[in-house]
This record gives sequence, C-alpha cells and structure tokens, in this order.
Amino acid sequence: MPITIKKLEENIKTLPEDLYDEVNDFVDFLKFKYENISSDDWSENLSDYQKKSIDSGVSDIENGRVYSHDEAKQRIKNYLLEKSK
Repeated sequence: MPITIKKLEENIKTLPEDLYDEVNDFVDFLKFKYENISSDDWSENLSDYQKKSIDSGVSDIENGRVYSHDEAKQRIKNYLLEKSK
C-alpha cells in the first residue's frame, strides 16, 4: 500500500516539534538526490555554499588546521558532555 501525503503528515505530527527542522532537511536532501540523479558528475550540482565549504576545508588541510580522528572524537565528546549539563 503506497504512502500518501496524508499518512506522511500524520506521521510527522507524532514527532516532537524540535525535530521538524531535521525532517525538512532530510526532505530537502531527498529532493536534491533525486532531482540530480541523471547527472554523471554529482559535483556539478553542488551549491555555491557547498563549494565554498569544501574550499574552506581544503584550505584548513593545507594550512594544518586539522585534528586527528582521536582528537576529533574527544572534542565532540567534551562538547556533548558540556551541552548535557
């Protein structure tokens, strides 16, 4: 039985309102994914924001502004512990 818009709406309404942004982001991701499926090169479909973000990351790497995997995990753990207080 196919899912209808009404069923999706009812399902979304059961979520806490603070998750609506995440649901919307996921819908945007799905739209992007399937609108651009015909392209041979996914990088042609990147937004300006995404391209700038990638360029910024490359610059960080080239200039040594990086963390090891263990350092990154520890920073995230510390951040989450601080936020949970």
